[in-house]
Amino acid sequence: MRNPYVLAQAYDEVDQLLPEDGPPDYETVMRLDVIPRILSETLRLWAPVPAISKAPLEDTELGGHPVRRGQKVSLLFPLLHTHPKAWERPYEFDIDRWLPENKAQHHPYAYRPFGTGERACIGRQFALTEARLALALVRRRFAVSAPSDYRLHVEEALTYKPSGFTLRLQTRQPRNRRPAAVQSPQPEPEAEALHTVGVNLAVAYGSSLGSSEDLARTIADRAGRAGFATSLSTLDDLAGHLPTEGALIVVTASYNGKAPDNAQKFDDVLAQGLPEGALSGVRLAVLGTGNTQWDTYQVFPRRAEAALLAAGATSLVARGEADASGDFDGMARAWTDTLWAALAEEYAADTTDESAPGFEVDLLTEADIRPSIVSSQAHPLTVVATEDLVKDPTGLWDFDLTAPRAPAKSITLELPAGVGYGTGNHLAVFAKNAPELVTRALTRLSLAHDQVLRISSTGRTHLPVDVPITAELLFTDFLELQEVAARDHLRTLAEHTRCPTTRQQLEQAEEKYAEGILAKRVSVLTLLERCPAVELPPAVFLEMVGPIRPRFYSISSSCLAEPHHVRLTVGMVEGPALAGEGEGEYRGLCSQYLGRLQPGDVVYGYVRAPSPPFALPADPAVPLILIGPGTGIAPLRGFLEERAWQHAAGTAIGLSQVFVGCRHPEHDWFYREEWETWAKAGVARIHTAFSAVPDHPARYVQDALALAADTVWESVENGAYLYVCGDGRFMAPAVRDALVAIHQERTGSDADTSRAWLAGLEAAGRYQQDVFA
Repeated sequence: MRNPYVLAQAYDEVDQLLPEDGPPDYETVMRLDVIPRILSETLRLWAPVPAISKAPLEDTELGGHPVRRGQKVSLLFPLLHTHPKAWERPYEFDIDRWLPENKAQHHPYAYRPFGTGERACIGRQFALTEARLALALVRRRFAVSAPSDYRLHVEEALTYKPSGFTLRLQTRQPRNRRPAAVQSPQPEPEAEALHTVGVNLAVAYGSSLGSSEDLARTIADRAGRAGFATSLSTLDDLAGHLPTEGALIVVTASYNGKAPDNAQKFDDVLAQGLPEGALSGVRLAVLGTGNTQWDTYQVFPRRAEAALLAAGATSLVARGEADASGDFDGMARAWTDTLWAALAEEYAADTTDESAPGFEVDLLTEADIRPSIVSSQAHPLTVVATEDLVKDPTGLWDFDLTAPRAPAKSITLELPAGVGYGTGNHLAVFAKNAPELVTRALTRLSLAHDQVLRISSTGRTHLPVDVPITAELLFTDFLELQEVAARDHLRTLAEHTRCPTTRQQLEQAEEKYAEGILAKRVSVLTLLERCPAVELPPAVFLEMVGPIRPRFYSISSSCLAEPHHVRLTVGMVEGPALAGEGEGEYRGLCSQYLGRLQPGDVVYGYVRAPSPPFALPADPAVPLILIGPGTGIAPLRGFLEERAWQHAAGTAIGLSQVFVGCRHPEHDWFYREEWETWAKAGVARIHTAFSAVPDHPARYVQDALALAADTVWESVENGAYLYVCGDGRFMAPAVRDALVAIHQERTGSDADTSRAWLAGLEAAGRYQQDVFA
């Protein structure tokens, strides 16, 4: 489940080799390749038997240690199967290590899941054949997924087995299967060229933060170079112009299980139902992006694919998945490699990509400077006020037990005339790179800050093209200098060095990409600094780094109380760089940018309404339950400010039960004075959780909920709306569990019934979340 690109290969293999009906024959089962490699790699990492014992028939030595005749020696398979002298990347799940050419290099005694010698498992071949058949038939019939963010817990008895591991099985429909391969005569070379050029290929994306859009642009550019008649659009733009022939490539994410901002009209069209057979001439490929830490991972990509297939489209390749909490780059690349191979086979297209860099850079004089604007979406916002929210914690508690929190700021921005917002909306902020980071990059590329450039591009780009711009402005406003390097970047760097040692260093880094680059968030700039022998032209660097994407912050003010200003609550992201010693401190791009702003500075941004909505009920008399520890309090401050404004204006309001959490009330209780003022005015009742105060009854907000169970239940029974904002991986699930427990206690229901009750509140809009990873 944690290697969806491998799972996709297994489905593809089953769809190609096994017929839809009837039992497969032995010859077909033995032709399977991907599934046996999955079995071998699984048995390597988790052999069912942890150890066996052997005894020599004569006195002997093992590794220089004497062993007497009959003395038992235990062979520990987990250690044998992950021994670094026998296995490269021993703890990484990699089925390619079982390809014939790689398998031939294995140590002959490094893999023994069924034992060894005359006493080895007599049923080995039968078990492996049975496992091949079982896995193949399950994948032929069912779509397999994990219902939760399961972490392996091993139960040890006579054998190893996972504890509490469950899977979700859904029957696969015939339209979701890849058509079996059909042998057909190969066209003449002249026919290939005529067949490829002019085939319509539409690429559409649904993207809130830009990752899916970037992937879609890359696919569209390469398809255009391959001779396809390519179009690129959002899914919303595609909704009224669905293709009737050619290929359709969809790259989309989910947002809390819903369609992204620019795919909601498309989702509405799908919900209404597409005419049967409307896409019968279309070959479809779908890549879903997201994060497996969320329960709603891949919900919308699955829904979109199912609806398009139901309208008659046929699958070109199996749906791909790219997980932002794992090897996103590797998973996306594996799927696109499969896509290009399928397009080449289907349309006789030359999809090899040997293009030169997509950018050209001209060095100009300073007299040619004409800087470009940041974004057509963005408005200039003027900083009105800033306030430090975190106080000195010295002497308040033992920092060895709980570390103080990083700085945080309240920032008030003035909106330009004609621009408004809704309470609970987000503000998208276009950040700028820190001056010291820009200096590092320019120094490494031997560019002066005031050097003037003009960029021309052969493809689509977010960069300012065909206009003069200084190197400092380009690197400050447009380039994501801290983005993690992709595998392709390592190869590109290796191609631009004449030093064999550096080339070897980069090749080794690619082999250990997951743990050495991805996990440590190593950027292209950091790699360039580590490898001074790489001679990288500026044009290639621009090709490698992405554009600065907007960061979204929950607005902390009320549009009724402050119609012309928005307030942001910003926690500074900072800490030791994961890349290792010598790399200094890591500082979040946008939070540190906002932290540097002073009154009078101008920042660019735009207002966005979250989807699903995060907004107050229309009736001010409805009671509220607001749950938000740390910076999660941001939008809830806006809600309470609005209720306080309505109360002061004479409007009857419902009481708000507010659950706030922090380390210590004298350190990081944000907006404490305002909460206490609103509580005295009868607008709210405050419930606190302090993680660094030993005698406080609640350490976390879920503990405070449990302590106030009677009050919470009474509010819910009176029609309260519940709002949760903050950490989505730990806090939000813990809050759900606390509310489920309260329902169980008050109603005597079982856990499933109580979870269904909470899901009902969510469906009715009475339980809303604005959570982040």
